Amino acid sequence: MWSWSARGLVVCAAVILAASFAGEVHGLGDSLAVFRPIILIGCLVVSGLVWRWRGAQVLAVIACLGALWHGAGFLPHGNPRDGVDLTLYQKNMMFRPSDRTLLMADLRLANADVVTLQEVSRVNLAMLDNISDLYPYQLVCDAHSVGAVAVLSRTPLLYETCARALGFASAVTVVRGTLVQVVSVHLHWPWPHLQQDHTIALIEEIPKLDGGVTVIGGDFNMVPSGRTLTWFEQATATARVGRLVRTFDLFGYPLGIDHVLATGGTGTLSVRPQLGSDHFGLVASVAFP
Repeated sequence: MWSWSARGLVVCAAVILAASFAGEVHGLGDSLAVFRPIILIGCLVVSGLVWRWRGAQVLAVIACLGALWHGAGFLPHGNPRDGVDLTLYQKNMMFRPSDRTLLMADLRLANADVVTLQEVSRVNLAMLDNISDLYPYQLVCDAHSVGAVAVLSRTPLLYETCARALGFASAVTVVRGTLVQVVSVHLHWPWPHLQQDHTIALIEEIPKLDGGVTVIGGDFNMVPSGRTLTWFEQATATARVGRLVRTFDLFGYPLGIDHVLATGGTGTLSVRPQLGSDHFGLVASVAFP
């Protein structure tokens, strides 16, 4: 009886693992993808219960290969070879009232060329005024009920765009002689929310930039192996900058759901403290092709 029960667990684990790659079939797959590391560990554990069974051995091999594939995202890649062309500070501020003194100090310390923000609620708008001496050019666009998205820049903003599908702000600026399209994104959580539909709607509205490069900072609510991040990379000819890092803790479980994308994907990433938010900040140092 125990052997058959253990085999049933192996089958269930295999189904859940397969479902985490089946977001195209149902949105639940995207939600499972966020927790794929735990699913992989679970597959290895249940495989050990009936190791002599061939099915358990096959699942264990698949889980090991999946772990290696997933773990490759933690390796640093794309270090700038010829200096830094642009620095971007990415931050989900969290909509609830909080003291933003430390965040403002960190923004000044980082001294980035551009800033992408999410959850810019009414109580957070005051901070934008307080750092207008450093970032006098600001675009704020409506997003979710938790707050707007924003692009801040030290240099003038051109071709400002707020998408009809909420959660998207885009503007063009010139940084050290390079024409740069800067985008701030805040996606819905995957299933049971409609992240897939939201992503498709936003991608359709991404402005086309000729003769320049693109950087995107955002709370994508998705890990790098998820499809929605890949869709953004394909639609904008960008790639994720730096290694996979923790940007959010879900009941103690670390999630890498905030990302910076850039043309060429060459650069390094550093993590900033939460500073009154439930998200960690990111500073990307980007070298364009």
